[in-house]
Amino acid sequence: MALRHTANNFDFIRLAAATMVLCSHQLALLFRPEPRPFGLFTLGTLGVLIFFSVSGYLVAQSWDRDPNVWRFAVRRFLRIWPGLAVVVLLAVFCVGPLFSKLPLSDYFQTAGTWKYLWLLSLRTELYLPEVFNNNPWHVVNGSLWTIPIEVEWYGILLAAGLCGLLRRRARLLALAIVVLYATYIYGVFDVQHNTLANYPAPAFGCEYGTFFCYGVLLHRLRYVWERSVVPVLACLALLTGILVALDHQYAAVYVLLPFLVIWFGSLSTPLIRQAGRYGDLSYGIYIYAYMVQQAVIAVIGFHHLYVVTLSASMAVTLACAFASWRLIERPALGLKRHLRVRSRSGDGGSEKADVLAVAQ
Repeated sequence: MALRHTANNFDFIRLAAATMVLCSHQLALLFRPEPRPFGLFTLGTLGVLIFFSVSGYLVAQSWDRDPNVWRFAVRRFLRIWPGLAVVVLLAVFCVGPLFSKLPLSDYFQTAGTWKYLWLLSLRTELYLPEVFNNNPWHVVNGSLWTIPIEVEWYGILLAAGLCGLLRRRARLLALAIVVLYATYIYGVFDVQHNTLANYPAPAFGCEYGTFFCYGVLLHRLRYVWERSVVPVLACLALLTGILVALDHQYAAVYVLLPFLVIWFGSLSTPLIRQAGRYGDLSYGIYIYAYMVQQAVIAVIGFHHLYVVTLSASMAVTLACAFASWRLIERPALGLKRHLRVRSRSGDGGSEKADVLAVAQ
């Protein structure tokens, strides 16, 4: 089944965000300092924030087009779980045996080997027995911990939809809730300065949900800001400057970044809009890159130039991502054709019938 892409820039944005995460992790895995945009977080974290912003926007669009609990849940499952399942199984049954220092029989008799399969139930697990022990970091796939957070926000969006908060007539209430939530995270809790928000503290990543909610809100209010991009952008830029002056740079990034990402993603820029013409590789890059990078470092060592290990990791990751798309993700997404979608004419006005970007 051929899956169509919308003529917008979202495929390019997702690819760029996935590449940012890959490049950032390559430095971390080589035990080298990472650049920190805005002096706050790594390039990889910036990529994750972009992912959450885009996800909120597109998943809200999916619910808006077909507000059915069962079909919504199935779509989310088909997008996330098949690719995740394969990369987890490959880690346990291929990468683990190849790179573990344990004898094969001991490896499969160790509880930690089977504990890693907890990732299939969206629980975080970082290590396999004696795998990558000679690398600077021993984590097998350090990107997968964000996926349970993503799925959690799918559930929250579903609950909001069932409560009527995603209807057009409730958009001001939704705006108030998101503003209050962001005020708590960036003002009361103060994620920028609170030590509890730093990895591996318990509240690490708590701000990711605010970016998801911002994306949802931008979808709900798109008929407002699409007609007034310049005035809205000017107001957001002014608020950003005030927050920077008050030493709340993270809040400033939150105020401006999602809007810029969604605005640019909604455009249809020549060449850029063709980024997904051969498939959506962004999810595959995200879920395979870290493990591939660890394997490359285990094979060639970590004393080579950054560009050498990055090039090798990028080449293998792209091959894995392409295979994942063609063999796993696209066939899984093709099952969506069995979901009967009813048209939605309510919600206080006509809805724009865009073809949903396949990454969501």
